[in-house]
Amino acid sequence: MKIEYYARHEGILKEYLKELGLSRSFMKKVKLYGKMYINDQEVKNYFPIKEGDKIVLEYSEEENDNIITKEVSLDICYEDDHLLIINKPESLAVQPSHKHYEENVVSYVKAYFKKNNIISNVHIVNRLDYATSGLMIVAKDGFTHYALTKEKIITRKYYAVIKGLITPKEGVIDLPIKRESEERDGNIRRIVSFDGKKAITHYRVINESKEKNLSLIDVKLDTGRTHQIRVHFKTLGYPLLGDKIYGEEDDRLYLHCYHISFINPYTNQEIIIEKIPDFEKMIF
Repeated sequence: MKIEYYARHEGILKEYLKELGLSRSFMKKVKLYGKMYINDQEVKNYFPIKEGDKIVLEYSEEENDNIITKEVSLDICYEDDHLLIINKPESLAVQPSHKHYEENVVSYVKAYFKKNNIISNVHIVNRLDYATSGLMIVAKDGFTHYALTKEKIITRKYYAVIKGLITPKEGVIDLPIKRESEERDGNIRRIVSFDGKKAITHYRVINESKEKNLSLIDVKLDTGRTHQIRVHFKTLGYPLLGDKIYGEEDDRLYLHCYHISFINPYTNQEIIIEKIPDFEKMIF
């Protein structure tokens, strides 16, 4: 892993990197196991820098060899030296487990990394439920993962099909969410509760069918609670189509993350990726 910066002002390297938001644990790893360069000269973290200096940090991650890899064709929507954005199909786990030992995003991406000589662990930036399809960001190194999550700068939008004709046709749902039970054994259900964590969902109706009693909605999240969209609309009386946990099972769960946008922490440029599902054609 190599990270490059150009100094914007003079100072001490250690303090300047702290200003950039690098975590203490990351800097400790670089100090112990990596290298730091100023204008191609290897230096220590107390080295003085001046405006315009080229700063390079190099660090090799210790790979997790316990991940079982499985080579499949990934739907890659974006890739650069630090990031991979894929379109996850529905009914696919993100993390390996005893139920999804090889059939999971981490195993698929790890195989892609090995095939393309990308020496890194798989860092999942935004998770999706097993039943949810759509865009997922995978960081190729720990710092990129940290940089994208620490400021919560990622905008996510979803398409969902709900049962019923919701009113008003556009609005904001501000209802806190918590785990239904403290019993952790297989209980993944969430509920709205006054003592839960803050959860805010924006929605807008795109299309609706009075005959089928269904609505296609565009959803934007301000927070990312587990099952947030599913719980919010179930609570209002409009469960998602195909939601076997909070509604009734169908051929699939009609929930898809179609939009991801964020500021690239290295180039300061906005990245916008969209993958629109064919829900409207399928349902209406």
